[in-house]
Amino acid sequence: MNRDVAHPVALVILLSCTAAHASGTTPGGNELGVSLGFYRYEEPGLMSLQGLKGGFDLRTTKAYPNRHTFLRGELRYAGGTVDYASNGTGSSSGEPDWYIEGRALIGSDWLLRSATVSSYIGLGYRFLLNDGRGITSTGHAGYRRESTYFYLPAGLILRETLNSGNEIASMIEYDQLLSGNQFSKLSDVSTNYSDLNNKQSDGYGIKIRLSYVTPNWSVGPYLHYWNIADSAIMPYRNGMLIDYGREPHNKTTEVGLELSRPF
Repeated sequence: MNRDVAHPVALVILLSCTAAHASGTTPGGNELGVSLGFYRYEEPGLMSLQGLKGGFDLRTTKAYPNRHTFLRGELRYAGGTVDYASNGTGSSSGEPDWYIEGRALIGSDWLLRSATVSSYIGLGYRFLLNDGRGITSTGHAGYRRESTYFYLPAGLILRETLNSGNEIASMIEYDQLLSGNQFSKLSDVSTNYSDLNNKQSDGYGIKIRLSYVTPNWSVGPYLHYWNIADSAIMPYRNGMLIDYGREPHNKTTEVGLELSRPF
């Protein structure tokens, strides 16, 4: 596992060992969450975007207790403004930046002596828009960027009941990028440029969440991480010439706190 996420994973495993006895199967129902997190996107050695993002999460679960299985749908929106920094093109602040993410999951419950472990797999979609239009501190013009991921999520959830009757739930998930596309609207800079589409096929993500769960609400920290390799090189028009561009290797890290309740 990448060293960037090794310590958070170890923390989740350690904290999940504090509970007393097992929970039952995954409950059905709906859940609405609100979150606030720090977000950072970086192309190492080239540029970065960072800022706070507020989020809304909707989760709905259809449980089949007799079969120890469940189906789950998840929808997340997170948005805010970010500050841009680059060694080559200066800096700017207040760029609108948001993403929406949807997932369909199928899972199984495993009732152990001291815990319930749920494994799941599914299909995920993530769309992000960064609006970098404007002029940086060094006079360079920015442009809009759209990022699309289709990915395969696979994860484990460990749930344990405390002596109080409340639960500790910890989740770790691996996301394998299936297909990605980076759309750079270079025509925002000048009509001399054509827009650029770069296909992405190599990358992965990690999601970690730890929650203290009561019948009426739950709260806890989360970590979302993406590591995407260089894209394919694609042509675009640069005035009367044909130039070539790619989306560089990039990492995205989002760390925050979520409060949710069933409804």
